[in-house]
Amino acid sequence: MIAEHLLFESGGGFIRIPIWGHIPLSGPLKKILSHPSFLRLKGVRQLSFSQQVYPGATHTRFEHSIGVYHLMKLILQRMLTSPLALKLQDGNFRFNDHTCRVLLSASLLHDIGHFPHAHIIEEQIPLCGGEPLFLHHEELCDHYIFEKHPGLPTIAEILHEEWKVSPEEVIKLIKGGGATRFGKLISGTLDPDKMDYLMRDAHHCNIPYGSIDIERLIESFVPDPQRERFAITEKGIAPLESLLFAKYMMMRNVYWHHTSRALSAMLRRLLQDMAAEEMLPAETMRELFYGSADDRVLHELKRLMAHQAHPLCTLLDDIVMRRVYKRAITVQPYIGDSAEADERWFSYSVDSNMRRNMEQEICAFLNKRHHLALEGHEVLIDPPSKKDIFDYDDLKELRVYPTRSEHIHYSMQLEEEYIRFDDLRESVFRSDFILSFERYTKKFRLLCRPDLVERIVASREEIMVMLQR
Repeated sequence: MIAEHLLFESGGGFIRIPIWGHIPLSGPLKKILSHPSFLRLKGVRQLSFSQQVYPGATHTRFEHSIGVYHLMKLILQRMLTSPLALKLQDGNFRFNDHTCRVLLSASLLHDIGHFPHAHIIEEQIPLCGGEPLFLHHEELCDHYIFEKHPGLPTIAEILHEEWKVSPEEVIKLIKGGGATRFGKLISGTLDPDKMDYLMRDAHHCNIPYGSIDIERLIESFVPDPQRERFAITEKGIAPLESLLFAKYMMMRNVYWHHTSRALSAMLRRLLQDMAAEEMLPAETMRELFYGSADDRVLHELKRLMAHQAHPLCTLLDDIVMRRVYKRAITVQPYIGDSAEADERWFSYSVDSNMRRNMEQEICAFLNKRHHLALEGHEVLIDPPSKKDIFDYDDLKELRVYPTRSEHIHYSMQLEEEYIRFDDLRESVFRSDFILSFERYTKKFRLLCRPDLVERIVASREEIMVMLQR
């Protein structure tokens, strides 16, 4: 069967990448890895501006995609060789040949739509003429899967001819994520995407926070047919804890590092103003980001704007030359230990025009008080998003398949074959505990040009009143 060839044979040699070492190659896999639409991911960094803090963080979506494919392959091998995993599958939720091929191809191609700084831009996509300037990277996957190159088949044709899967089915799984059948296997608490990027990002940043016992975690995987997702046995509890804690530590130390966040806010404001003022044609902007590498896109923007004597050129220069805005005010949106949030701090992540108007208002306030000549982008708001970053809702639905006698007895009392992870009470990392991680990690920050920090701190009370209106 084709899936068995992809899962267990290595006639095509090996590729070696950090973290996972030698990964066996099959003919169908090599055809996608060598395709121009996939090779472009070598120019898209995994962590955007994090390499300005951690110089080793120059790894790309290319190696990450191979890592996710590799982990999905290990998971599916577990589903096909473990007596327990085989026993728990049923007619509606079975890892047959077709399902394995679709999951493998979706894992490999889950980031095919990524472009430089996509996650930063997607936090609030700028509008040009009332329309979004960019699409989310998931929405672009079909563009690259069907993209034509002279003399070569498309990735869609490779999927159809070599992988024997429908490109449309793969695209639906990538776009739909957890909302589609088998989607929780691609995007959820236990997805291979998360397992790879946490360990890969920690490795390249050279920090000790991303260590996860991946082998033991995968060994604990069992299918949960009722919820169409993976469950774990008791042996998976400790490695799952390491995954959840690793994500918290990586959020705190890497993904939400103040320098990365500042550069991200600077880029969002730059693109927002460029789009609003139509400084470049929308199609030129799309072609630049969709077809460029991280290292090229900002320099190309600078070249295209060189003839314009516009204040935004200074902001672009600051980004390129790493003249990073500093934190002047930091606020915790959640009120003390309460579950209640002050929604005003989140509103700035929803309405980009309101955010920009406030940034300009604060600049005008500083101009008047200190006789400055700020243009309106020298103070920026970096708001937290309401988006769930710790898979809280998904973790609430995670189940444990009991194998220890005391847990088997407990499941019989509940008249449930699987026990909710929260109800097992074998771990402090319950969903409510993870929710406290979520609340602590999110911060509202007011950023500014370095020479303005003291002035803003001195006027904190007045500025806080303005921000909370």
